Amino acid sequence: MVEKRLKLLLVEDDPEDVWIMRSLLGDRWDTPFDLVQVELLSAAIERCAEEPFDIVLLDLSLPDSRGLETFFAMHAHAGDVPIVVLSGHNDERSAVKAVQAGAQDYLVKGQVNDNLLIRSIRYAIERSRRRHAEEAMRDTSEEFRAAQEIQQRLYPAEAPSLRGFDIAGRLYPAKATAGDYFDFIPMLDDCLGVVVGDVSSHGMGPALLMSETRACLRTLAQIHMDVGEILTRANRVLAGDTSDVHFVTLAMARLDPRDRSMVYASAGQRGYLLHAGLETTILDSTSMPLGVRSDMVVPAAPPIMLQAGDVITFFTDGVPEAESPGRVRFGMARTLEVIRSEREQPAKKIVETIHQELLGFCRTQPPADDVTIVVVKVL
Repeated sequence: MVEKRLKLLLVEDDPEDVWIMRSLLGDRWDTPFDLVQVELLSAAIERCAEEPFDIVLLDLSLPDSRGLETFFAMHAHAGDVPIVVLSGHNDERSAVKAVQAGAQDYLVKGQVNDNLLIRSIRYAIERSRRRHAEEAMRDTSEEFRAAQEIQQRLYPAEAPSLRGFDIAGRLYPAKATAGDYFDFIPMLDDCLGVVVGDVSSHGMGPALLMSETRACLRTLAQIHMDVGEILTRANRVLAGDTSDVHFVTLAMARLDPRDRSMVYASAGQRGYLLHAGLETTILDSTSMPLGVRSDMVVPAAPPIMLQAGDVITFFTDGVPEAESPGRVRFGMARTLEVIRSEREQPAKKIVETIHQELLGFCRTQPPADDVTIVVVKVL
């Protein structure tokens, strides 16, 4: 029987530290492994979207990101892959915060020997596998089936009608209850709020946090027009009600049918604007996820004037990170290509086609994460 190779992603920009990590692993690791190394957080997020890894070893000080924000961003995009944080500073406060937020361990460079590194990696992978097994058992209970039925009623039954736009959205839960969230919220001046979010982790806790997020946004949208202000105020509520374990990545876009414009704010949830030509504009995050810091301000991005033929899409990590039986990921490029190829179809058809492509790609492989897709076409 061929032994499964372990695949590690090392996110580290210091050549000396890379050499040390490779040497420590090479000296003591007794099973086959592949070590992929990148220097940038953005490159690590891209690699995680394109291929599966068993564990991520993450330096917090990178050329394009520093501090705990590096972990939050990586955790938001790594799905269920366990993360061991590496730091050049013996900062106990940061270590505790990182572990509370979901890191499996926190290692200080210069104090790591081969025994400590190997033990940390093995324990991280084992804890992750055990948690998945426990979740699988828990999801079979009647309590979770009832929770699923209640939660399903919170999602839009159908897309709203908005002059000049064709809109569709769908959530496909991986488990009894979902941490994903999408909504279409009526706003002032006949505008429409389009929301897509993802609560960290899975299970009943994230599902409850999702429900609170929905109620909070719907209330604030009746008072405020500024989507940045709405997310900033929602963050204050969520940060006070959540532990350090959970946070919410979420984007909210306001569509104005009067001039076919869009303004969005994003707390760690990326979107895409596919123009009528071949160009694609990334609707990047404007802040950290919600629930991390109570004093965080979520700014809105500048207004975008939309053109006929433009397609706006938001989807959660369950789409690009879906895996085939050979553990190849569906990927971001493949997702956007499906949308481009179907852009002449109605928005609802585009959403359904993406899901069907995922099912065909994954075949018998069970979904590891919720899948949420929202598509907005400019008519």
